[in-house]
Amino acid sequence: MRRRDDNFDEAFFHRYYGDAATRVADAGDAARLVGLLGGVLDYVGVRVRRILDAGCGVGLLQAPLLERYPKARYEGLEASPFLCRKFGWRQGSVADLKASQRYDLVVCHDVLQHLDAAAAARALANLARLSGAALYFSVLTRGDWRQAADQSRTDRDVHLRPADWYRTRLRRRFRHLGVGVYLVRPLKPILWELEAPWL
Repeated sequence: MRRRDDNFDEAFFHRYYGDAATRVADAGDAARLVGLLGGVLDYVGVRVRRILDAGCGVGLLQAPLLERYPKARYEGLEASPFLCRKFGWRQGSVADLKASQRYDLVVCHDVLQHLDAAAAARALANLARLSGAALYFSVLTRGDWRQAADQSRTDRDVHLRPADWYRTRLRRRFRHLGVGVYLVRPLKPILWELEAPWL
């Protein structure tokens, strides 16, 4: 049985983000990720004024994103009632979020493995509706679990799918630039052949 939203409680977030002995990521990881993401978006000319952090967790990306884009409006979306009470995030799921305007940048970092296949497919379709220009997307795949993840620090109560399950759905609406950065179609940056992701 997979974890319910109300099981993303204080103990869960302390283990994976609070305790230095067991955490999977920290503020330094977030700063490096935003540096990479910001560099790619600056290079291709994406202006960021509205940011949605879909599945923002404890908010590790908030400070570096606002430091990189000080004039941007940041919105954190989170399923955990505990974190929404603690940090004031908007409670909800990226699979169901309705928004009146699109976001210049949507971040969905290691979230969709917590959703079953139907909800994850809805979330990917919704990411296309929410993204006005760019998406940063990462997710734990079956191959990552076997070959890259530190299994002693990574949540194993998830849905592990092959990477192609995600690629097939992302290709419908997004153009992959590499390192998890996608532009919405029909935006097409000018990249030299060896700058673009290999087929």
